[in-house]
Amino acid sequence: MLIQDHVGRHVTGHVGHGKIMRIDELFDPNKFKKDDFNLKDDLVFYMNNQPDFYRKHYYPAMCMFKEYYDNDKKINPGAFGKMVERAYKMYRNEFPVQGLNETLDKDIFEEICSEIHKTELENIKQGHYD
Repeated sequence: MLIQDHVGRHVTGHVGHGKIMRIDELFDPNKFKKDDFNLKDDLVFYMNNQPDFYRKHYYPAMCMFKEYYDNDKKINPGAFGKMVERAYKMYRNEFPVQGLNETLDKDIFEEICSEIHKTELENIKQGHYD
């Protein structure tokens, strides 16, 4: 039996861009430009902190990843691709940032999958999904 141990976090929008958000950007998301933040970091943050996405997609994928790890099966970072694509679609709908493409650029997509793989493998080794 798996019990989900997840601390609730509040998603506040774009993170890690290092700039102060202007009041007009707060009320008009189209004024926030895609070059003003790091999409990879923001999407990874979103996946970990958006309650519905985390509960329905991220956590189950990590439990499966742990199962593979426990059975000495290798998992390629690309295995997280469908989850990342789903997250990006939800992210775009929730945060209509001007200039975001319909799909993630291949380089960013691969970076996100690799980061998830690396981070969660370390979490599994430390017993976070036991």
